[in-house]
Amino acid sequence: MGAENQYFIPLSEKQTGVLSYNFKLSDSFFEELEDAEIKKGDLVADIECEKVSSSFHLHFNIEGSVLIPCDRCLDDMEQPISTEGELIVRFGEGNDTNENVVYIPENEQGIDISWNIYEFIALNVPMRHIHPEGMCNQEMAKRLATLMTNGDEELNDNDTASSKEGNHDTDPRWNALKNLKLE
Repeated sequence: MGAENQYFIPLSEKQTGVLSYNFKLSDSFFEELEDAEIKKGDLVADIECEKVSSSFHLHFNIEGSVLIPCDRCLDDMEQPISTEGELIVRFGEGNDTNENVVYIPENEQGIDISWNIYEFIALNVPMRHIHPEGMCNQEMAKRLATLMTNGDEELNDNDTASSKEGNHDTDPRWNALKNLKLE
């Protein structure tokens, strides 16, 4: 993406002070990104750009929410997002091992930060996302309960299945491990 992109931050060696940028991120932001797993959201990204020596420090502050599928009932759920991050941009070639440092060619006029914004958002989404207690689609919860393999298991709002205490049948192949003497 070039300089016509609305998420393009111009970088100039003559820059002094801190420049502030404000981006409203809606569904169209996520639709424009290729390979984005998050498809909908409503967020605000505030970015401050400061030239420090020969590099540019970009400080990200992102607030809002995204819509993601619930892992239990598959209905969309709203996930609040509140994250901060920093990106250091340098001109030239480099092989810095710091993942927060990005090198861009000397002839570039700036950097497109759309994917960086997306990564800060995606890293703030928990690995497991489920509705708050009692908010899952009850019809889907009933279907899930009928598909579960152990008839003694029941669906609750804290986990997809919980078994009654003391009712754990172990696979007989593991019984040989019980006879092992440690030390």
